[in-house]
Amino acid sequence: MEILITSKTHKGNAACVGGLVLNNNRLVRLLNPGNWDQYADTDLDIGDVWDIQFVDRQDTEPPHIEDVIIQNQTYVRDIGDISTYLRNCGVMIYRGEPTAIFGGRLGWTSNGSGYIGNRDNLPENSVGFWISDQDLTLDEDDKHYNYPATNAFARTKRFPYVGFEPNVEVIPSGTLMRVSLARWWSPEDSDMPERCYLRLSGWYGLPEPEDDDLPF
Repeated sequence: MEILITSKTHKGNAACVGGLVLNNNRLVRLLNPGNWDQYADTDLDIGDVWDIQFVDRQDTEPPHIEDVIIQNQTYVRDIGDISTYLRNCGVMIYRGEPTAIFGGRLGWTSNGSGYIGNRDNLPENSVGFWISDQDLTLDEDDKHYNYPATNAFARTKRFPYVGFEPNVEVIPSGTLMRVSLARWWSPEDSDMPERCYLRLSGWYGLPEPEDDDLPF
């Protein structure tokens, strides 16, 4: 099947690679035999289309139902303008405030982190696409993007960025982005129930940041 590569995110020393099956808009996460993630230098680059034969992983845990295991793969082409393609292919896109992401199922911590915690009210997938109605700005830590508090009763929403692409200072409103949920997790030695925390995987259609590391 032809699969468009839509994301490449850090997972330890490996790369978690996401894709979209072109003939049915199925969201997939591409694993190697043995359920291993891709190497960090994988040839599976965002915007490329690959012909990939795969089988479904058998031991998935919702909402992380996208895992498939690659059997063979062949490069086909570059999709070109990936942002325009995704906006027009019919895939679900969340729009507006962060509360719209995953159909309003997210909870939010006091520091602005989004999460899924109710196993009885899970989204259909652990990944999705989102267009924000506000600019997202890079935090001082260079690791998070902030959605501003829009009124006196709201808190700033924070998105940890896990993509391979270089940071940009501002992700303008109207930009198409990909969001994802981390695997179920809770702190050790804690009574806190397991949660899947929201992350920003990347964005589409923005120019590459200029390299300021000049030799003069």
